[in-house]
Amino acid sequence: MIKALTLCLLLWFAAPLWAAAQPSVAVQTAPVQPRSMNDTLTGFGVVRPDPEAQTTKDATYAAFVQRLYVTLGEPVAKGDPLLILRTAPSAHANYRSAEANVHFARQKVARTRKLLKQQLATHANVNAAEQALAQAKAAFAAQNALGTGQKTRVIKAPFAGIVSRLPIEPGNQVTVGTPLFQLAKRDRLQVALGIEPGEYQRVKTSMTVQVLPLFRGGQGVESQITQVNAVVDPNTRLVNVIVPLDGAAAETFLPGMRVKGVLKLAAHNTLAVPRSAVLHDSQGDYLFVVRKSKARRINVQTGLENNDLVGITGHLKAGASIVIQGNYELSDGMPVRVQP
Repeated sequence: MIKALTLCLLLWFAAPLWAAAQPSVAVQTAPVQPRSMNDTLTGFGVVRPDPEAQTTKDATYAAFVQRLYVTLGEPVAKGDPLLILRTAPSAHANYRSAEANVHFARQKVARTRKLLKQQLATHANVNAAEQALAQAKAAFAAQNALGTGQKTRVIKAPFAGIVSRLPIEPGNQVTVGTPLFQLAKRDRLQVALGIEPGEYQRVKTSMTVQVLPLFRGGQGVESQITQVNAVVDPNTRLVNVIVPLDGAAAETFLPGMRVKGVLKLAAHNTLAVPRSAVLHDSQGDYLFVVRKSKARRINVQTGLENNDLVGITGHLKAGASIVIQGNYELSDGMPVRVQP
């Protein structure tokens, strides 16, 4: 009996000493905060020139490509030489023919007016001759505008941009309608972001999109959706959402660059915690709150994610102190030391 009483007394006195000796974990905390968080959707795509900001130049007469000053994808300034065309003999013959027709039409007008004075022609004859001269002059002016009277012609850039298509090579023979080059404005780009067809109904024009380089850090740029296609792209099996990149926003990207776009669908009010606060095990997502210098496990459900914040639901109230660093070492009920 005396031994049992002695053992109880020893345990009673040792309990505070054991508690004091129990190890604690240094942690950092942050309060749970109510936040307005955006429901987002992420799509991926490739930057391309805006189709409405491109100019295609076709050959207007038969010629040979004598020289190219540019390569595909090269930036050019307004007025920069792009290529030299050498006029084909057949095209130059059209110029000479038009020139000769003007000469003969002038002679006919002069003859007809002379015959009118001799009463051997009528005013109608003079009018017909003058009309033929006007038509000959118009045809000759058209040949002059085409440049068929020149042996060679330098084609220059009509505006500053990027050579987005160049299907010709030196020595190529071109005919009327043959594409020579395509020039895209540097400050007018766009990206077609691919989204899952099941998300199609959630996306509307004018929604805000954050466009970011896929293989590089940075904040990216903000733009708005201008078009939501109503068909599935046969190549990607996704629905394309068109997002323009104009002005300064276009300077951040290059045609062909792969990007991702974060679409902001709607805002919701929720409790939010830093991403580092949320842990996961076989029971699901959870975090630790600090109560009376001890860590208490709280099971939660995660929701929206914006930047480094995660929306959560669970047995938590706004202002509760949660562990954001040191939580990997914790278990339920473990003593903690909160560090600033």
